[in-house]
Amino acid sequence: MSARSRREGGVASRILFWVALVLVLAIVAAFPVYWMVASSVSSASQFTYPPQFFPHPLDLDSYRDALTRWPIGRWFGNTLVVSVGTTLLSLVVSVLAGLSVSRFPSRIGRGFSAFVLITQMIPATLLVVPMYIVFGRLGLLDQLWGLVLADTAFSVPLATWMLKGFFDSVPVDLEEAAMVDGCSRMRAFARITVPLATPGIAAVGVFCFLISWGEFFFARTLVTSDEHWVLSVGLNSFQGEYVTQWSSMLAAATMFALPPLLLFLFAQRQMTSGLTSGAVKG
Repeated sequence: MSARSRREGGVASRILFWVALVLVLAIVAAFPVYWMVASSVSSASQFTYPPQFFPHPLDLDSYRDALTRWPIGRWFGNTLVVSVGTTLLSLVVSVLAGLSVSRFPSRIGRGFSAFVLITQMIPATLLVVPMYIVFGRLGLLDQLWGLVLADTAFSVPLATWMLKGFFDSVPVDLEEAAMVDGCSRMRAFARITVPLATPGIAAVGVFCFLISWGEFFFARTLVTSDEHWVLSVGLNSFQGEYVTQWSSMLAAATMFALPPLLLFLFAQRQMTSGLTSGAVKG
């Protein structure tokens, strides 16, 4: 066998190895989602050993049961209010903070950046007690907007750092040219910097939405009445003292997973279009 044939064989074997590795990792990552969907269309008798990987026959009674026995619509509405409110408030705060840290470097700014990063190292279990006391004095306990503020405080630090990196990639010369043409600094930010950073803002928005959509710890601690429950807390109610409604729980979880998936697909198109939204003519 010639050296060229051995070299080509080695390249082909490496390609096959990496393709097989990617397929295995994809299967491992996608299997929990498949199992959730497959189990949601299975009857309760199929939750036995050995497990059945392909549901047969298909049964949609678990979806009907979840929609009729539990207030899915109310949980969905509460979660949507909290997630959208957290996303909008987090974007407003993190965009302004990221712009400030990126465009006005100073010792105070670097200290603020370090402080923001340090806050991400504090576990939520240390924050929930003082937050509970403060929210109680402000009358924000058992309120959806109190949960919005809690989720915003948790997501803003990392969102600020992410947006700072995107704003650093936008040349300052573009803003200075706009100010020479008569724009104020804030108008230059709004007309030049923000459009160029649209992919980053969209990514941060998806990040904040996903954090608040699946958040459980603050939602379980700061909200007490079941009429203000969000989806993550509502799913926990499917687990009883002696019996767990697995089929109904997985059916509800499948329905709850659809909005983040649709948002990601929509934001993916927005991030792609945002790459050319700030084009400058020469």
